[in-house]
Amino acid sequence: MTGASLPWPRPARRIADALRAALALGTLLALGVFMARAPLTLALLLVFGGAGGVLLLRRPTLALYALAIAVPFGSLRTINLGGFAASAAQLVFITFLGAWALQSLALRDLRVGRSRLAWAALALVGVMALSLLRAQALPPALSELLKWIEFTALFLYVAGRVSWAQRRWLALFLLLGGLAQGLLGIYQFLFRVGPRGFLLFGSYMRAYGTFAQPNPYGGYLGLLLPLAYAIALTQWRAWLRPAGRPALVDRLLWPLALAAGAIMAAALVMSWSRGALLGLIAGAGLAALALARRAWPAFLGVALLLLATLPIWGPLAPTSYLARLDNTTAYLGQDLALVEIDDDNFAIIERLAHWDAAWQMFSRSPWLGVGIGQYAVVYPEVALPRWQDPLGHAHNYYLHTLAETGLLGLAAYLTLLASALALAWRRTRAAGPWPRALALGALGMLGHLLVHSAVDNLYVQDLYLLVAMILGMLVVPLPATQPRMDEPR
Repeated sequence: MTGASLPWPRPARRIADALRAALALGTLLALGVFMARAPLTLALLLVFGGAGGVLLLRRPTLALYALAIAVPFGSLRTINLGGFAASAAQLVFITFLGAWALQSLALRDLRVGRSRLAWAALALVGVMALSLLRAQALPPALSELLKWIEFTALFLYVAGRVSWAQRRWLALFLLLGGLAQGLLGIYQFLFRVGPRGFLLFGSYMRAYGTFAQPNPYGGYLGLLLPLAYAIALTQWRAWLRPAGRPALVDRLLWPLALAAGAIMAAALVMSWSRGALLGLIAGAGLAALALARRAWPAFLGVALLLLATLPIWGPLAPTSYLARLDNTTAYLGQDLALVEIDDDNFAIIERLAHWDAAWQMFSRSPWLGVGIGQYAVVYPEVALPRWQDPLGHAHNYYLHTLAETGLLGLAAYLTLLASALALAWRRTRAAGPWPRALALGALGMLGHLLVHSAVDNLYVQDLYLLVAMILGMLVVPLPATQPRMDEPR
């Protein structure tokens, strides 16, 4: 400085500075008083919730990592929101959606993943919305429609806004959730933790995790397990012989996939879910066929050989699985109202009774069905004697879709599946091992979904969000500034 003095700020500026300082000081004092007098839980929720909200506004993708864990564990805690029961996964999704919307408006960035699969998902939502014209009860209809809107929104975000590096982290958190559920199921099986109705052979307990029932639990494991074995099969070279210094996620992902795959496979068998086991075989078969697509004649030959030699190897297979399939076909075409019910055929007749009810609903309105979300509403009108409990769905998602949304809805749903299968099959020829791993994982998941859906409904307990995330990771992300590979952004 040369001795010349700086000019004093103008009075108006000094007043404004003083007011800002006073406001900041007052805010800090008010916050301090609140923190001192508020309950500890509320104070911590405000502090960490506020900090988390600011962080999510900058990086909404962080909420997806929480969602990957919340999907399998979200049913442990539900909140009633205006007559709708919201799970923890739903709350995380709503938070994510709000952060994404605010960020998009602030940055004027509305990028989403565009593909034929996106249009197929939008078409399905449109047909389901059209079926509202047939709905008798609006709340369950809106709840079911909202599920598929969430599915589409999540798919669009993951497809367009989640980079390859972020998809590695998302896969890691998905596998962490599957590992935790697998360990829980193994514990339940070995230590007989659960209701008496789940007892198996008098010595074990059917594994059910946090899903209350073994079948959706086996479905969750079967949908996620292909991602684990796909990563384990395609990433082992990069893990054993990394090029340069590997990122943190790359060091963790392959051993986690190996461990989670083994644990989830064991837990799936312990769930004793026949649909899940058949789905696992179908998914693994599709993935294997994609890995060796030039050898498909050999696969076809092996399949025909196994079919021809069924009388030889059939007795070596688990008899209860084969007997269950044989008994199911034995009752097809019979008048279920006249069949004598016993402990051996109860579950089979119950499932067939719900299939019959779904078909009766479809017969009432072949094009649009009885309306989305209306299966349980209309069920008493078409139920067979002795089977008055609707159980929530038809135990066959194809028949369930046909009953609620008619031929248009089933055609839209099958188009969505066909588009997803075609995309996954094409992506298995991707140049990089990581895109190929995601494609194989999605292909195996779709194989499981196709087969298991013939005997159950897997779009329950937020599992549709899991399907949306895995399908979204199939699509090539839109160009954007890529984060560092070792940062879980």
